[in-house]
Amino acid sequence: MLKKIVNLKTGLLLAFILLLGGCSANFTYNNIGWLSGFWIDDYVDLDKQQAKTVKQLVKQTRDWHRKTQLPLYKTDLVHLQQLLAESPSQAELITHFTNSKTHWQTLVNKIAQPLIDVAMTLNSEQRQYFIEAIKEQMHEEQHEFAKQSVKERKTERLEEQLQRYNDWLGKLSSRQVSLITAANEQHLSTFELWQEYKKTRLNVLADTFSDPSFSDKQFVENMRHIITQRHAFMSDALKQADKQNLALYATLLVDLRATLTAKQIEKANKKFNEMIEQMDDLIAG
Repeated sequence: MLKKIVNLKTGLLLAFILLLGGCSANFTYNNIGWLSGFWIDDYVDLDKQQAKTVKQLVKQTRDWHRKTQLPLYKTDLVHLQQLLAESPSQAELITHFTNSKTHWQTLVNKIAQPLIDVAMTLNSEQRQYFIEAIKEQMHEEQHEFAKQSVKERKTERLEEQLQRYNDWLGKLSSRQVSLITAANEQHLSTFELWQEYKKTRLNVLADTFSDPSFSDKQFVENMRHIITQRHAFMSDALKQADKQNLALYATLLVDLRATLTAKQIEKANKKFNEMIEQMDDLIAG
């Protein structure tokens, strides 16, 4: 019943979203500098100084994030719990989720310049390897996607949705299953649109990495645009599909809220409280 954390898979940014990963969230968050090294090795072979710089960047960003951002995430959790304790409207939920997404942009803006500084130290071989590694990742994603038919993907997503709501609410009624199933049928698949987005963004990054005519100023401007202006690479079709899916999700929550039993509400509140306590643990360090 909570929004999904946006997973931005371009550049070193993945090093900063290794958080809130279930029961190991505290360990992961507190050791993110060390853990990020394992991920980065899959994308670029940093020299000793680069690795040291990135490790310091990750630690500094985590400390800033713990102090300034995690309290905001906690506030969002509490607010969502309060909303769902009443009978929220679709508009109220959409506003909540939309506002919550701004935290990601704050993080991206914070780390943009340090990431650019690291990118400027990469040699041509490191830059090429980085691009090829992301291309390979996208190829593997496409290959896995193509293994299933539309119907199979719908069925798999429905199973995941039912399991997620079951984890939050306990045993679902036939009415609740029907609502979730209907919403799943209306959900728009955006995989291909996201692949198109990632390809467009990656092509701009590849051009920026490989064009020797760019001055340092041009390189920095291009990198800042690539890192911070995510929506500039999204097609209108993707933006519209995401908007429709968010509205559909909010509507489903409204409809489900009207069907909840006292026992299900109690279970959902327990889940919220556990997540809030976990957030407190992360904030405390």
